[in-house]
Amino acid sequence: MGIFQGSRYEYSVIDFVSVKEDSDSNPIVFYEFEDLGSFNYIEHTYVSGERLDTLAHLYYRRSDLWWIILDYNPEITDPQNIKPGTVLRIPRV
Repeated sequence: MGIFQGSRYEYSVIDFVSVKEDSDSNPIVFYEFEDLGSFNYIEHTYVSGERLDTLAHLYYRRSDLWWIILDYNPEITDPQNIKPGTVLRIPRV
């Protein structure tokens, strides 16, 4: 997988994990911050009617940080049409 210039992942480190055996890999994006230590995330099962900005407010108390959740879930191609039951990675920042 290439990272294209201008992509939201241009300056990120990509780590690949497989969801299940013999399946395609899904990338997880990790940012390089020298002073933050290791990254942890929790899993959140998406429910009908939720939005990334409301989840960002729930977990970070700042709805404008919705993009962090999106970056940790690059398999989400349309943030306004997330299927209920999708398990999202919510990084602890």
